[in-house]
Amino acid sequence: MPFGLRAAALRGTGEHREAAASWLAARWPLLATAALLGVLTDLLLAGPLTTVLDVRIHEWMGALPHTGPDLVLAHVLDHTGQRWLVTPVVIAAALWACRRRRSWSSLWLVLGTIFAMNVVIAIAKFTLDRGLAITGDPSLFVPNGQAFPSGHAANAASAAALLVLLVARARGTRIRRSSALVAVVVPSTVMTVVSLYLGFHWFSDLLAGSLLGVLMVRAGAAVEGRLGPRLRRRRPRVSTPFDTDLPETEAARLASARAADPARDRAPHAQLRRRPGATTA
Repeated sequence: MPFGLRAAALRGTGEHREAAASWLAARWPLLATAALLGVLTDLLLAGPLTTVLDVRIHEWMGALPHTGPDLVLAHVLDHTGQRWLVTPVVIAAALWACRRRRSWSSLWLVLGTIFAMNVVIAIAKFTLDRGLAITGDPSLFVPNGQAFPSGHAANAASAAALLVLLVARARGTRIRRSSALVAVVVPSTVMTVVSLYLGFHWFSDLLAGSLLGVLMVRAGAAVEGRLGPRLRRRRPRVSTPFDTDLPETEAARLASARAADPARDRAPHAQLRRRPGATTA
């Protein structure tokens, strides 16, 4: 049945919402990748998003009153996207998940994702050299530009996505799609609005940074899923010292020592350490 007819048949029963949610959950990485490539293409071709819409949003935000309390709150919220603040929080959550799962795979996931994301951001910033929003020039290859993509937006989105993933792992439960979506969208939206209000970035910079952040987390989780059996491999625990398999040389040495002391086999209790003055029965 075509998707439209099937959706019409399921309308009113609530099943079409589940079908749409499942379809979106399975294909959101592809949609996010397409959106990120679309923003990058528009930037390279000087399309309407990065030349017209960015400038108009920047001018509209600049016309808003920047009073004392609002400005202070905006600067405080802007710090939530800084690497030095979000990275320790995510690493602490990863260590918690490692302790609960008895595996270091969550920590390798966090460290690998953060490292790869910062490498990609650095390459894009130093290659494109997009002008900063405070200069009013959205073009590329501007000296000391480095505005695209937004590192703050990428940090906020990736940290939120990693925290959702790590909390679910530590608790051993699955988080609802709606809760996970809210937990990632809200910090990303706050960072976007704050950065636009302060005039630090263009809108396309923040959009690309948020998309890049969640995609890097998804890619890191996919890689960790393939390497998970190796990362979670642990040595078997020994319940008692007598369960240990001794090497052949060690076993031979013990056998020769026991053969050289026949009294040890005849009187095992003689090897026990007795207290001073104790007598045998």
